[in-house]
Amino acid sequence: MRQAWARLGLRGRLAISIAAIVLAAVALVFVVVRREVGEAIVAVLLGGGIGLGAVLVTSHLLGEAFVRQQQFVSDASHELRTPLTAIRGQLEVLAHDPDPGVEEVRRVERVVMTELSRIERLVDDLLTLARLDEAAPLRAGEIAVVPWLRSFAEDPSLGPVVIGRLPAGVLRADSEQLTQVIRNLLANARRHAGPAGTVELSAAARGSRLVVRIDDDGPGIPQRERERVFDRFHRSGASRDRGSGGSGLGLAIARAIVELHGGRIWAEASPLGGARLAFELPGFQLGTA
Repeated sequence: MRQAWARLGLRGRLAISIAAIVLAAVALVFVVVRREVGEAIVAVLLGGGIGLGAVLVTSHLLGEAFVRQQQFVSDASHELRTPLTAIRGQLEVLAHDPDPGVEEVRRVERVVMTELSRIERLVDDLLTLARLDEAAPLRAGEIAVVPWLRSFAEDPSLGPVVIGRLPAGVLRADSEQLTQVIRNLLANARRHAGPAGTVELSAAARGSRLVVRIDDDGPGIPQRERERVFDRFHRSGASRDRGSGGSGLGLAIARAIVELHGGRIWAEASPLGGARLAFELPGFQLGTA
């Protein structure tokens, strides 16, 4: 098997890898949208037994579901097209050069692998959304808020993170899922603030609810887009550079997880001059933890 793989050469191996990733992405797009459309179809079938008004209402829901499905597939296709176009261009460079040098082959390989990594991140995010859409039961446990939030400042992959004021206490929630929320919001803040910008993580208690805030000193979010930034594949004018590595799904995933916990998430202006993304969760208890 390894010998056969080696005989394919760089071009053959890249082509097979690309095909496998694209097929996985297409399958995941189907998984994400099928549940919503399926529920609308069931609603229409059930509506047939309860009168014309119900049929009209459920038919309208079915139409809306197909429109959302079409929009989602269109957006996902657009996100996949960009890296695939870059990959195709690089492979065409090799195809037109009968004897490319080692350095040229390595350069093409680096570009292609970067774009394949981008597709893989998109596939991973689509899979995460598909799982969240199924509303799987939460694995709730007790989270000691102060050490949990401070740990993000120790993660070099997130860049420098300033830790602001934190309330001592315990939050009952799914720590794995909420860690993904924090990481997504911090990564978003870092992309906007830039490598030398300031990103701050802080929290506050509101009775039995915990409010977590991520601030940055980047360009901020226009007020008209502060709700839309949590839509799937939404990109504001200030964040359209796909070289930043974002899939356009990070904030949508954060919202889905927060709402699954019975909380809410929002965007507003930051005291640092950029954007503040914040979320509020129930299940917090003040203490010494």
